[in-house]
Amino acid sequence: MVYRRQSAVLIVWLGLLVVLDALLVLSIRVDFGKQIHFSRPLTASQQLVYHDRKSLEELDNEFSEEILPIVKLFTDHGDVLQTTRIRCEVCHSIARHIKDFLMLNATQEITIQEGILICSLLKLQTQRVCSEIIPKFAPWVITVLAHSVFSAENLCTKAHLCPKPDTPEKPEIIDLPAPTTKNHITVSEQQNDDDDQRIWVVHLSDWHYDSEYVEGYEVNCGEPVCCRAPNAFGDKATTPAGKWGDYNCDAPKRLIESMLEFLPTAVPKVDFIISTGDLPPHDVWAETSSTITDNNNKTANIWRQFFTAAPFFPVIGNHESAPVNSFPTSSISDIASVSWLYSTLSSQWNDWLSDDVLESIEKNGFYSAKLPKYKLRVLGINTNYFYKLNLWLLMRPREEWDPEWMLKWVVNQLDEAEKLGEKVWILGHMSALDQDSFPSIGVYFSQIVARYKDTIVGQFYGHSHWDEFNVIYDKSINDPSKDPEAVGIAYIAPSVTSFKNMNPAFRVYEIDKVTKKILNHYTYSMDLQEANRLDKPEWKLLYDAKSLYGLENLEPKNLTEKFIIDANAYKTFKKTASRNHHLDKYGSCSALDTQCRNRIICKLRGTNSGHGPYSDSELCKKHGWLPHLPDDWFLNAALGKHVLIMRFVMGGDDAVCR
Repeated sequence: MVYRRQSAVLIVWLGLLVVLDALLVLSIRVDFGKQIHFSRPLTASQQLVYHDRKSLEELDNEFSEEILPIVKLFTDHGDVLQTTRIRCEVCHSIARHIKDFLMLNATQEITIQEGILICSLLKLQTQRVCSEIIPKFAPWVITVLAHSVFSAENLCTKAHLCPKPDTPEKPEIIDLPAPTTKNHITVSEQQNDDDDQRIWVVHLSDWHYDSEYVEGYEVNCGEPVCCRAPNAFGDKATTPAGKWGDYNCDAPKRLIESMLEFLPTAVPKVDFIISTGDLPPHDVWAETSSTITDNNNKTANIWRQFFTAAPFFPVIGNHESAPVNSFPTSSISDIASVSWLYSTLSSQWNDWLSDDVLESIEKNGFYSAKLPKYKLRVLGINTNYFYKLNLWLLMRPREEWDPEWMLKWVVNQLDEAEKLGEKVWILGHMSALDQDSFPSIGVYFSQIVARYKDTIVGQFYGHSHWDEFNVIYDKSINDPSKDPEAVGIAYIAPSVTSFKNMNPAFRVYEIDKVTKKILNHYTYSMDLQEANRLDKPEWKLLYDAKSLYGLENLEPKNLTEKFIIDANAYKTFKKTASRNHHLDKYGSCSALDTQCRNRIICKLRGTNSGHGPYSDSELCKKHGWLPHLPDDWFLNAALGKHVLIMRFVMGGDDAVCR
């Protein structure tokens, strides 16, 4: 009976954990930075403190602790478990039994039922969503827990019962080839003002095409995405969905087609089209490999109607898999694989990409496409290997600090391009400096961009749905009297979908044909409210960057510096980020005060990881409250009763009991 009760406690615990993870992957963001409130006055040990600079290993572990809170328990309170005097070999034996127990079909079935019950009782989602999402995500989460948190190596090391494995930690600085001028073909950097010497690139991102969107269904349905069955319809709907889309819903087919029909009007001469991922809708509770394949195929069929001339380069987003964010590396292929998706996309994209590119996609989801006519190379990277909500990354071998060794591949491609005198565009779904990326990846990627700053002339991403950018800095100069050197911009395109509370939009880049440098960019948008009111979709130029901000050029550092000294430029950016003047919000920032402005500037400067070049500046420095907890709180909470802990301090030949 005791064993069964303990098992039940563990199952409920895991059920709660599954629900928390389900909420995360539903894109219902949990704010882990909220201030902690105490019922009693703060003690001296609860003073306001600044976070010290941490290693990349520690920073990445912090992010995994946010995803799986149980990691934090073993990390912070392993010294308490050490007082049990359990030996290393005994701990390994216990850990193996826990892992085996977690992987039992019976355990997973009970955990799923408990998770559905908790999700429903706490009204975290509707009964329909709870009953569909938990069975899809629970096996994934439990498998990751069994092979990472509850692995013998991890559990016993973090409990301080076994020595730390002799494996290298993540490097702080990665090895990069030295610059070379041998056989290098010099390209003139002089800008050409001739219109014939321009390249026009259309950037489309975060489509989230919802084939189940139906005009008239409830907009505010209480589920993550609405405007579809089985919610209220017609006269029964409090807020019926509009014909051309709505703000709490994903994109209907007619919205996408109206945008693509407008493209030739906006850009009479399209040289390239790029798509930076996220094709399926946000109904992650309902998605399976078959529904994902069907949706991607429907999207590709729409593309085939309109993308018939200009070269087209798509990349993979985090919503392209089922479950969402699920992209295991090949190092754990014996446990999980996403080869079905890479194969599917390779066949669906064969109208636009060459055989060698398709073969590369089928292998690992990223590729290199060479364009000799333009002396240009396009690197389409798979940024799901950066993503902290890709739980499979917690299971990869510790020595695989570069998931799938994709960064190493990027460096090889850049080095080859440099030697041949080629310029490079990098396409990906998510910027390496995004808050959803592991901090170490952002640091490594910044080092790569700094080294190849003369070769990389464009970086294009999506994911956030905002119309924004990240500035990338060279941190190799450790002179505090000098500002970090801005070496690149990650251009982050607005979303085609209106989810959530944004007007649909796309971006166009004007590029010098010789230098391949971006001269200006233009954002086009449609006002959904007006389109639904007048039953007429009208796409308009929202702004062009140089005119809107009064810039001579798009050098990386210019804009964020302007936001510091020019309040109007900052306000303008905040409005255009969502393309919704009623919202006037950027991220979680809606105020116009200095604190809000500083948060925005620091985000654009890539300091979310706590390891950016401006992380230590007063502008971006983070602080938080550190709660003081009793030494025995962990065991008391875990076992549900008070535990007497005896610590022995050795002094000479005497043991003192405290």
